[in-house]
Amino acid sequence: MQFSPETGERLREVHLPVKAPTMPCFGGPDMKTLYITTARQKHTDDELEKMPLSGGIFSIQVDIPGLAETPFISGE
Repeated sequence: MQFSPETGERLREVHLPVKAPTMPCFGGPDMKTLYITTARQKHTDDELEKMPLSGGIFSIQVDIPGLAETPFISGE
């Protein structure tokens, strides 16, 4: 879901054809592509038959750019 930073109003809701979205992140040259990974593990055969795109990566264009992920650098 996308919320207004000023009022907290719900601006947009995205529905995916899967049960378990796992991690959203922004990318693309202008950071206006939202990528969403999804889980395939721990689904029954019946669930996977109904949701064959489980485990896929989805992308959605957005109007407002997101922030880049901060890379983790281990001190070891």
